[in-house]
Amino acid sequence: MGTVLIAAAIGILILVATWWTVRFIASGPPPEPDPNAIEEAEAHYRCTVCGMNLVVTYAQGDDDQAPRHCREEMVLV
Repeated sequence: MGTVLIAAAIGILILVATWWTVRFIASGPPPEPDPNAIEEAEAHYRCTVCGMNLVVTYAQGDDDQAPRHCREEMVLV
């Protein structure tokens, strides 16, 4: 009886994961940015974990959110 419940739970987990994956793929890519909202910018960022440098030359709108690298926000240099 216990193995049947475990098998049913695994089956339901596989169905839910498949359903979520299909919905994620079917939603399509995010919309393209508005070309009129892209402005020139000059921002230098550095990853605090690995030290990678990034220069942002164009940004959309007034969004001052730092990019992420190594799962951490980069710092403005």
